[in-house]
Amino acid sequence: MSQDAEHERAMVQHLLQSYLLLFSEQRWDEWIDLWTDDGVLEFPFAPSERRRRYVGKPDILAYMKPLAGKMKVEALEYFAVHPMLDPAVSCFEMGLKGRIVETGAPYNQKYISIIETKGGKISLYREYWNPLVSMDANGGRAASTAAFGSPEQEDAAS
Repeated sequence: MSQDAEHERAMVQHLLQSYLLLFSEQRWDEWIDLWTDDGVLEFPFAPSERRRRYVGKPDILAYMKPLAGKMKVEALEYFAVHPMLDPAVSCFEMGLKGRIVETGAPYNQKYISIIETKGGKISLYREYWNPLVSMDANGGRAASTAAFGSPEQEDAAS
């Protein structure tokens, strides 16, 4: 591996650590600075009634800030970063144990995320998770959709 590729991988590792720390502490104004201005946050497995794509810092931040305090993370069960052939791309997987504050329901979720970077910032964050866990913990499909946005909101943001 070239020295440039090794440097890129180390930068991505540091970026992911910062991402998780700021996310866990809900320091949204610092967290959003880790993104490119035109960054994309995607949830490909989101139910059809739920918004799946957020584009640009203002849109991503508008989605994230209302989530503050809605979930209590009790444990990070596992976390692993998997480098890809392209050093600007990483895959990570993690398992969380927690509770949804409003319902008290358990939120035990597994994630796989693909992160692409550009210029030392996140340009794409694509997160795969089981939407049924989220829907059940948030009080069912309608409540979960209301909590996380709908496709109509996505169309308006485009």
